[in-house]
Amino acid sequence: MTETIINIIKKVKPAANITESTKLLEDKVLDSLAMIALVAELSDEFDVDITAQHIIPENFETVGAIAALMERLEDED
Repeated sequence: MTETIINIIKKVKPAANITESTKLLEDKVLDSLAMIALVAELSDEFDVDITAQHIIPENFETVGAIAALMERLEDED
């Protein structure tokens, strides 16, 4: 799952050098426009409903945090 998330982030931000431990928000990899695109891509790829309540810094700080969110959302379905 983490490799898929990294590939999605690279699709949204092609110039970004992403690893599993990259601090996506702290290192300013993701800005507001990239977040919108990322949420749409993640929603499509994992077939989950990402609502406004899920879009908080803790859920998007690292690839691992995003993976954990996707797992929680998949479990809800």
